[in-house]
Amino acid sequence: MNLHRFVPILIVLTALTCSAQRNTSASDNAALRYWAAFAQIQDSPITDAEAKSISAILDGTAPYGDSQYKDLVEKNAPALQMMARATKLPNCDWGLDYAMGPDTPQEYARKALVLGRLNVLYSLHLLSNGDKDRAASTLAAGVRFSHDVANGGSLFATLVAKSLLIAHFNAMEFGLRMGGISGIERSGLQRAVANLGPDGLDWRRAMQRELGISEQLEPQAASALARIAPAYTRALGDPATLPDLQRTIANVPPQWANLVPNPVRVLQAKQGLSDKVREMRSRLQ
Repeated sequence: MNLHRFVPILIVLTALTCSAQRNTSASDNAALRYWAAFAQIQDSPITDAEAKSISAILDGTAPYGDSQYKDLVEKNAPALQMMARATKLPNCDWGLDYAMGPDTPQEYARKALVLGRLNVLYSLHLLSNGDKDRAASTLAAGVRFSHDVANGGSLFATLVAKSLLIAHFNAMEFGLRMGGISGIERSGLQRAVANLGPDGLDWRRAMQRELGISEQLEPQAASALARIAPAYTRALGDPATLPDLQRTIANVPPQWANLVPNPVRVLQAKQGLSDKVREMRSRLQ
């Protein structure tokens, strides 16, 4: 096999696409534990074909093959277990400094994407081996972790969290279909999904942060985006106001309008997650 076609699995897992409590002690901050879990992730080389296979598994469109991924998930078990313990902490503060504007670091979200997707593969590994209890607790922890990824973050972090939630829901559906989740395990998942709220994530706050970052580029951009931000958050709460938002965007200079995330796509992402959350609540009853 051509060795130059191998790439690190962490790159693939990244490429697949907390309420700030400033007075919380460091020992109670889940984000610090998550960073420790990031540091424990063990990489592995995979082929292009394997990368496509992982993408399909996470999308729920291909079966999971334990023989192919068993070694990967088992050597990352310590990182995933640390992550799971951290999700039990009530506070998560990533320490983001939005005064940095476009230079605000987003690396934590990329690392979270890798860890969260490894968690999905780990849950499928456990289900494939009949360990229903740990599989369900792993999925519940993954849901809580995904929510923490978005809390306090910008739109990018929210989209990462949405991707992780969908992947965990797909794994739950696999477990339900194969009869691998029932009883006590199901009730734990019900609680995790119920705690997400109707939309799963706070899209309005994320967009406020996103546009707030862009406003710091220069005064002209600040003025233009200040007009767009209220209309954008209204549209996220009431999609019927989308035409008003689109007119507002069209009335600012193109160089500033191009900084604004496509509202149709954002609303589609928000609605897609809301639909999936509602579906999972129904499936877990």
